Amino acid sequence: APTQVPVSFAYHTLCMPGSLEGLRALSPAEEYLRIVASAAARGLAPPDKTVLITGASGYLGQHLIAHLARTFPTWRLAAAYGGLDTFAEDFGAVCACVQLDLTDGAAVTALVSEVKPDVVLHLAAMSSPAVCERDPARARAVNECPPLLAAVPAHACFVFLSTDQVYDGLAAPYTETSAAAPVNVYGQSKLSFERALTAALPSRSVCLRSSLILGPPTPGRCRKGSFLQFCAERLSAGAATDFFSDEVRSVVWVGDIVSILASLARDGVSPQSAGVYNMGGPERVTRVEVAEAVAAQGGYDAPQLIRPVARSSLPPAARAVASPPDISMDSTKLRSLTGHPATRLAEMVAGAAAAAGASPF
Repeated sequence: APTQVPVSFAYHTLCMPGSLEGLRALSPAEEYLRIVASAAARGLAPPDKTVLITGASGYLGQHLIAHLARTFPTWRLAAAYGGLDTFAEDFGAVCACVQLDLTDGAAVTALVSEVKPDVVLHLAAMSSPAVCERDPARARAVNECPPLLAAVPAHACFVFLSTDQVYDGLAAPYTETSAAAPVNVYGQSKLSFERALTAALPSRSVCLRSSLILGPPTPGRCRKGSFLQFCAERLSAGAATDFFSDEVRSVVWVGDIVSILASLARDGVSPQSAGVYNMGGPERVTRVEVAEAVAAQGGYDAPQLIRPVARSSLPPAARAVASPPDISMDSTKLRSLTGHPATRLAEMVAGAAAAAGASPF
């Protein structure tokens, strides 16, 4: 009889540092097959569910994988990641780590064909609006990625991390029925994939329009952080810093998003739950207000260190990328679906501080 050991543990031997050199010459699909073959050779029971996570080495991806591995140890997690060197070493014990270039259509198609996912959690993106604006062709190739959508198995459900930047910022707060009119390449490319996904998989897909994500650093050694860590680092250094006072977001806690994604992966997507959802927190806040909340938590001198600046007052050269001013959202529809309460800003700051322990967030 197969050994009843969590499937995720089977990936450890092929993702240890000493074995990485031998894997680099393999294609993503071959790399995945080799890892799965190791699990079969060790007599492990078949997984309850196979989940493909793209963008696995990103801020949200690392938090998500850590949670899924703890909560669903008998799932097979296939983690497609970009160029983070330490990712496979940090997470190889709990998932099949496969380096993947989303602009390589053949590699994307082959990997999805071999993984045969029951669930796709598509988090990967070229997510810097400035970088997208400088190289719009690559931004569209990465963020629209037609081969990924074409390769999804007929039975699989697909959850896509979109963005609040599909809105123009002129008619907040936005609901899902509000017009989508992105003002930059990043938002345009994400909206394009939304539309392709909902057309291809209308009853098996969910698009989550995420606001700015806040939380503690990632569990891996690279310690990726959020805007909270930027604020804490500047304040703790005693460095007076400009923060925008006229850009409004519905900032959202990373733990809330992880719970939502885990629930969708567990329960699947039905014709009733499929569709587009805003995914923000319960408050409308500016960057200044986030910095002030961090200052209050850490006991810093906010008036001396936080300099409110209107982005609209900057010279055109400093505003090379169009940015929507107020993209706060009403996320009632998503909370009604998941039943998950939304974390408030003060709770986010306190939670990040508690997770950091002695260090500043």
